Amino acid sequence: MTFEQLYTKFENTNNVCDFYNTYSKNQISTRFLLIRSLDKDNLKDIITMYSKNEPVGHIKDLTKQAYETNVTIEQLLEYIEEKRSQLLVTRQKELEGLSDILSEIPVVNCGVRNDKVDDIVKSFVRNKSIKTYEKLIDELDSSLLQRVRQYCLWSYYNQTANDIIELFFLKHPKVIPTLRKIHDIDFFLKIDDKILPFDLKFTHISDQAREGYFDLISQGIDASHPTFDDYIITKEKDSELNIIRSYYNAYKNSHKKLGLTAASKLTKYDLVSYIAQIGDPVSQDFIVKIENTREKYVPNTSDELKVLEWWNYKYQGERLFCNNNRLFVFVAYKKRFIDGRELKGKTEEIGKKITELLDSLTEESIHEVHYHYDKEDNLVGDYTALSLSTIYSE
Repeated sequence: MTFEQLYTKFENTNNVCDFYNTYSKNQISTRFLLIRSLDKDNLKDIITMYSKNEPVGHIKDLTKQAYETNVTIEQLLEYIEEKRSQLLVTRQKELEGLSDILSEIPVVNCGVRNDKVDDIVKSFVRNKSIKTYEKLIDELDSSLLQRVRQYCLWSYYNQTANDIIELFFLKHPKVIPTLRKIHDIDFFLKIDDKILPFDLKFTHISDQAREGYFDLISQGIDASHPTFDDYIITKEKDSELNIIRSYYNAYKNSHKKLGLTAASKLTKYDLVSYIAQIGDPVSQDFIVKIENTREKYVPNTSDELKVLEWWNYKYQGERLFCNNNRLFVFVAYKKRFIDGRELKGKTEEIGKKITELLDSLTEESIHEVHYHYDKEDNLVGDYTALSLSTIYSE
């Protein structure tokens, strides 16, 4: 396998696990990925230190030159470790004081679907119902610019929280940082004599309507079955959403004069909020019951977290599909029917969870996840990946 073949295989793959395992003999994939994770200046250092050649060319050329030297994995690890302190100093300086800014940002819905700011601009410029200049300016100032502002604040909050959290990984001795961006790999984990590439997923637990975690898990899950998937949804029980809708609809049907909105047009949060406002003892008991049940669905143990990890692989979007090893950091509310995005700002508390996870990490604590994927014809197949996770909830 030539460098060019190896490089092309990796750059074009959406199955990093398969790439890593296919070329694992003599640790070829490990050495390649460590070199691939080096920046331009780092590659020049390696070439100068471990060959008689002068470093020349663009970054792909330098990567090839470094790969064709006699540098060993141990020597690469020593070099990366030497660069860790410099990397930490740079990152810490960049992020100094930003936690204080996060605490002041009101966290609300980002206001832009699928991060497509251009969509709301198109909606504005194509609105033919606006017939006066005054109305045009009013629509621009009161609607469009407010939504863009909201989106920018959320994007800043989200990215900055991610960056602060990443520092807890970079500081840990079991984490080998990447010195250059490498697709679908954020760092390597060193466990005994193994070096494993991992992607960091820092996210709230999705509660989308069709394939939301809480609605699937509430229908029942079974791990003892003869299929490739680690779990199947048994559908022996009603989903959380349907239970809440049923209560709301029963009240709506018995109070038709109120002209209540159709349940299908309301979010789970809206439904629960309305039922809580009814105020009668039966409704209050229902809210207590549904909140206590939700709390039980929020994962806590390693086995429970594996189900959530599996769900994230099984139901990932086809547009950005990738089968790679993942370390998940989840945030969730235990009794609130909204996603946990507001909790991302609790960086110190989340950092403690991460440190605890890494301190106790062994090869046995990493989950091997099996899932069948069928959302896209050209992606259909059985996949295997390694995963582990921690969760911060309140």
